Amino acid sequence: MKNITEMTLEELRAVPYCKYNEIGPFYEFVIVPTGELHDSGFGCMKFVLLRNANSIIGAVGGGSDVIHLNGPGGYGSKWQEALTTGRVPVTDWNMDLLPKSGCIRVFSGHRLMLESYVCSDFNVYDGGKR
Repeated sequence: MKNITEMTLEELRAVPYCKYNEIGPFYEFVIVPTGELHDSGFGCMKFVLLRNANSIIGAVGGGSDVIHLNGPGGYGSKWQEALTTGRVPVTDWNMDLLPKSGCIRVFSGHRLMLESYVCSDFNVYDGGKR
């Protein structure tokens, strides 16, 4: 498959969906507008998950209108502990714009992980150092 910097919006939209048990570790994702509207009136997004720019895992989402980086409130996957202690892990979220498609790539120096499903809200979490 092409490097994501070479892919068009149509090619990114065509990336097939993957099953959650096939995802494994990932370090980047691309926000791809679907062209559909959510019930909220905002646009829907699908997310192309990557190990790196040359290694596409597959897509998830499609009906999401909101992204929560490090989960709702930014408290991480251990949000109950974070609410009690006031300690939240620091994550270096980075974004850039892909030159050909105009889509946004999100990446981190950490592994990334998802909840067991993606629906209206896309929750991506810091999975710890690589």
